[in-house]
Amino acid sequence: MARYPWYTKVTDAVHRLTVLTLIGGSAWMMGSLGYTMYQNGKKYEQKVTQQLEADEKRDLEGAASSAE
Repeated sequence: MARYPWYTKVTDAVHRLTVLTLIGGSAWMMGSLGYTMYQNGKKYEQKVTQQLEADEKRDLEGAASSAE
């Protein structure tokens, strides 16, 4: 087995840490982005559903009052 100089080992360690940090950080950010998009989608869906229900209720009340 060949012996490598100390600076080659240090450079290799720094390179490995850099690559792992970039890959790990990217995975973390993608996970966080996916979670945020999921939560915002759920909130938006609830908001739209409530708004549609309120519109339907108002329409039904308007139709009932105009029929009288």
